Amino acid sequence: MVMMNGNEAVARGAFEAGVKVAAGFPGTPSTEVMDYTHQRYPDIYCEWSTNEKVGLEVAIGASFAGYRSLAIMKTVGLHVAADALGGAAGSQINGGLVIVVGDDVGRIAGDDYNDVRHYGNMFNIPVLEPSDSQDAKDLMVKAFEISEEYTTPVILKITSVICKTTSRVIIDEEYTYEAKCRVKYPVSFSKVIMTTMMMNAKGSEHPKLVKCFNDFPAHMKRLADDCNDFDINKLELNGKKIGVITAGTPYFYTKEVLPDASILKLGLVMPLPEKLIRELAEHVDELYVIEDGHDILEKNIKDLGVSVIGKELFPKFPEMTRFTPDIIEEKLVPDAPKRAIMEGIPFRLPVSCAGCSHLFITQILKKHKIKAAADVTCGLIGCFPHTEAYSLQKCMGSSIALSHGYNVATDHRENFVAMIGDGGFWATGINGLMNLIFNDSQSTVIIVDNSCLAMTGGQHIASSEFGFNYKPENKLEIAKVCEAIGVKDIVTVDAYEIETLENAILNAVNAKTNSVVIVKKPCITKFKLPKSDPYHIDQDLCTQCRKCVNIGCLAIESKKGKDGKVEIFINEDLCVGCGLCSTACKFDAIML
Repeated sequence: MVMMNGNEAVARGAFEAGVKVAAGFPGTPSTEVMDYTHQRYPDIYCEWSTNEKVGLEVAIGASFAGYRSLAIMKTVGLHVAADALGGAAGSQINGGLVIVVGDDVGRIAGDDYNDVRHYGNMFNIPVLEPSDSQDAKDLMVKAFEISEEYTTPVILKITSVICKTTSRVIIDEEYTYEAKCRVKYPVSFSKVIMTTMMMNAKGSEHPKLVKCFNDFPAHMKRLADDCNDFDINKLELNGKKIGVITAGTPYFYTKEVLPDASILKLGLVMPLPEKLIRELAEHVDELYVIEDGHDILEKNIKDLGVSVIGKELFPKFPEMTRFTPDIIEEKLVPDAPKRAIMEGIPFRLPVSCAGCSHLFITQILKKHKIKAAADVTCGLIGCFPHTEAYSLQKCMGSSIALSHGYNVATDHRENFVAMIGDGGFWATGINGLMNLIFNDSQSTVIIVDNSCLAMTGGQHIASSEFGFNYKPENKLEIAKVCEAIGVKDIVTVDAYEIETLENAILNAVNAKTNSVVIVKKPCITKFKLPKSDPYHIDQDLCTQCRKCVNIGCLAIESKKGKDGKVEIFINEDLCVGCGLCSTACKFDAIML
């Protein structure tokens, strides 16, 4: 028995399941599944793909070759990969195909309030949800078995709590890895052929079509019947007053608060074990559903004709994002002692690391009142109120197309600039740039080249000089790619050369053509760049104008002095000596 967090346990489950290929794209909270897989299980081929769709397609290809394959991403990443998932759903599966998706149901890591289980309903594919690390390992193995037995992709939903919480896991220390291989189908096509045949279109009985047929509705119906006997769906019949259907970490909260309740713990949340649900419903006076995220279990149970109490008692977002024991206790054990609520927790917006390239760009954009669209990851911080450098931001890789759309709609009367990181550029931004060139747009793009995908922990990208499968001759150069697809004006500049950077951005904005400014500086946190002498603020010269504070640098702080007045100062332990703050001060109060 060992202690593992959920991400470690999922990686271990992939190893014990005999996975041959793991591909995906970084994204909190599930990034470490890939990291642990690569570090601990070298027999498994691992890659961070250029985006989630590509990662899933790599896994689908490996699956068709007969080998068990794994795709890793967070929920917003599955939105990117949804086209590939829709193509795989309902198709023939050789080697098991599992998509591990990190849901951030409590907004713990900051993503939108998504729920991956919607994809189970949409594409009619199984979804499993573990309650702890042991579950995470065991359900990973079970997911591959289900995938092959019922010829379907399977989603393993893991939440921020599961990913980051450590608990006991039983493993076989003597286990010997063996890549599992199964080739059952000579072809595997998207279900467009199958659905056409199911509609009895004329000629659909032709032998050449029949060999492509996969009766995926029958597979899912069989799974729905069989799952009533799966040990991962556990019915605990106790008292008759209260019954609860639950999954994930709320199972343990329910056990803690309602020790006498009858509980159906679901490991497989899509499809549902109808017989077990009806057995529990007949056993109890009141049946509740306690589920993190959206009210998906509740709706699916009600579709079975079973009466269940859910969001009418436990309202969803924004009243609640995820369950905790006190929420259940408040509603179902009203006479229980009230739990103490933590108070005084400050609201904090994220800030950029001291010396980050993005700080230099946002300062220049604000100084010259240049309108711009931001991408996600580190550049997103420039959208927040303490920086206010951007007026438009949506999703990963989108800023280039957003700016192009703005510019063509306004007849290029003003150059609405796009800012994008190198990770976003390779993920999907490059498509926006190709579209911009093809449609002859006079737009400016600022690409921040910090040599890694910084926000998610510094994972490698196509232009990195490191990586799981890195070879120097295969490294891609952003400038060369931009040139190859037709960008007419390309400039590369060091972020810390602020005058040169400022001139480069202004020249690009004023150019009557498409232009790219590549701002190059390795991520200061990932690559541990050497620090220069720290700056400090002369309090006698400081006027409290807060221009330096509005930069959004982590090293610039404020505190109350002995006289009760607020004093702005630079934390010498965090300052890297980049000097940006000194350029913002009009009173020469910031100096070495």
